Amino acid sequence: MFATIFTGVAQENKKEDKKVRLVISINVDQMRSDFLYEFEGLYTDNGFKRLMSGGRVYSNSYYAFEQIDRASATATLMTGTNPYVSGIVGERWLDRGSLRLVGCTDDSRHKGLYTNDAVSPAKLKSLTITDELKRATRGKAQVCAIAPDCDAAVMSGGHAADVVLWKNDDTGYWCSSSYYGQFPQWAADMNKKVVGRSADWKPFFPTEMYLNYGEKAPKAFNYSFNGSSDVRSYKTSACINNEMTEMAIACLRSGNMGLDDITDFLSVTYYAGNFNSLPMEDRPIEIQDIYTRLDLDIAALLDEVDSRIGLENVLVTLASTGYIVEGEDNEERYNLPSGYIHLDRVSALLNVYLSAIFGKAQYVEGYHNSQLYMNRRMIETLKLDKLDVISHAVEFLKSIEGVEDVFTIYRLGGLLSPEMQYVKNGYNANCSGDIWLRLMPGWKMAKDIASASNLVRRSSVFFPMIMFGGGVKQGVVETMTPAGIMAPEIARILRIRRPNDNCLRMFQ
Repeated sequence: MFATIFTGVAQENKKEDKKVRLVISINVDQMRSDFLYEFEGLYTDNGFKRLMSGGRVYSNSYYAFEQIDRASATATLMTGTNPYVSGIVGERWLDRGSLRLVGCTDDSRHKGLYTNDAVSPAKLKSLTITDELKRATRGKAQVCAIAPDCDAAVMSGGHAADVVLWKNDDTGYWCSSSYYGQFPQWAADMNKKVVGRSADWKPFFPTEMYLNYGEKAPKAFNYSFNGSSDVRSYKTSACINNEMTEMAIACLRSGNMGLDDITDFLSVTYYAGNFNSLPMEDRPIEIQDIYTRLDLDIAALLDEVDSRIGLENVLVTLASTGYIVEGEDNEERYNLPSGYIHLDRVSALLNVYLSAIFGKAQYVEGYHNSQLYMNRRMIETLKLDKLDVISHAVEFLKSIEGVEDVFTIYRLGGLLSPEMQYVKNGYNANCSGDIWLRLMPGWKMAKDIASASNLVRRSSVFFPMIMFGGGVKQGVVETMTPAGIMAPEIARILRIRRPNDNCLRMFQ
């Protein structure tokens, strides 16, 4: 497979006489291949089409692990490795010590700037491509990461970034962490526009130009957002992408990025998921309009770079977080197999079952995101064999309707099948549970009390990964391609050391 992916790569070095002055890494949350191509009739020639026609397109890219979300995908994209190595299994996980949910960026040692959240990249255990660029240039490269959400911004920026910015969910202000030093003046100036700022979102084209996915003819929409309220809804609309482009251009202009012989790096995260996570059949025009306007935003960013630096001096990459958030479906309406699993109830029943076998005790001390955390200390105190306890737990859990399979760390040792390796890649001993469930198709994990998430289900999807410029040969690679190749490929083009863990580790 790797021979196919990298065919012709060695010959491209001859075309890389010009030094890449700037890398623009575009990561689109929840972008999917089918939508990107299906809405192609709505695009201009200078956005998606320019990248797809002029770059190398890996049309069937994917993340080689389960339970993908925005944080784990971004960390993988930037490090070239998986959660088993990077330590970022998700946006949040259960802390065994406190039995509370912790964020992947939480770090009380650092003060928030324009936010009460204290964060850093300390939990990211692998180096990113931006870290390696900083090291290769002895700190002279400018590295800036901008994203709607904190986890995407921090994972994109890595450990050594100069500027990392995201949008405060409560105030609408752009914010950062003292970990990255002083808040940049240009970003503070942009924050002055937030006060009293409003945004309106309605279809860019007449409704008849959009595809009809529902039983009724699609209706136009009109949403209004205030700059300091409804921020979470605003961040799922096309308006956030326009603001992301404004911030990216302001960053380029303020720091003179790409204007000298030292390669700089700008990471920009956009959004292409459903508006407010509502099903597409309820909002058929909104998702199309998001892609339509995102195409315009990417075109505007590329035009700015071309006029300031020249695209011949720039490497542009485009990728996706590789999952979609699905709202309520209509399985019952069509008599499709479906159901909900309530992890709190499963945990309580499992405690009763194990108590009947080993004696009354609290064997499960926590649960989150399809995972159960066993009370290891209590099991040791009772002098029980942990493997024996977990084996009985697995036997019980497999009998629950809707559970397809049950995994434990004991199943993930030694030589593994590709499917089992896929499961192991998403596991990390420091933050994953002892037991995790895979549900049957159509089944969903109901919201648990410990979670603040309103999401019903995440599904992984194939997505296009594009490399444009930097001497990269144009073409289409249809072979299934792991997203972990992006970071080492950027390193090869820049002729710097690739991150300390690379994509080959994803298959070991």
